[in-house]
Amino acid sequence: MTAADLLTVGFFDQWARALLSRVEALPTASAAAPSEVVLYSIAKLAAVCDVDVATVRRWLKTGKTGKKGQPITLQAYYFTSEARIPWPALLAYERGEAFDLATLPAPLLAAPETVVPAVPPRPEQPTPDNAAPDNAAPLRPAS
Repeated sequence: MTAADLLTVGFFDQWARALLSRVEALPTASAAAPSEVVLYSIAKLAAVCDVDVATVRRWLKTGKTGKKGQPITLQAYYFTSEARIPWPALLAYERGEAFDLATLPAPLLAAPETVVPAVPPRPEQPTPDNAAPDNAAPLRPAS
């Protein structure tokens, strides 16, 4: 080991500041406010957890043995025939703890995923880049 291998105060300060700036730039742990609960459909939760849809249905119906040996199931709201699962209920289920849906504030549905249009929007004004040449024939519908 040489003196060049030792961590100096200046190098440590520079490293810590860079690390702190990266941590501060990260988004918050939850996109929703703490008083809001986002609900996931069975298919969306299966995609988030990277499991099969049948596995999530088994968590809802059969469940597993909890920490204290009691059987627990994944708690969900049922607005229609489809279940909506709050994230805190999934966390409690994975920890093997019983969960009460009454402890949650009013739920919200998960925001739909944004769809990017395949074709870019057409420009309103012709620009020199996309202007038609002077000798171009007018467009006619195909007959």
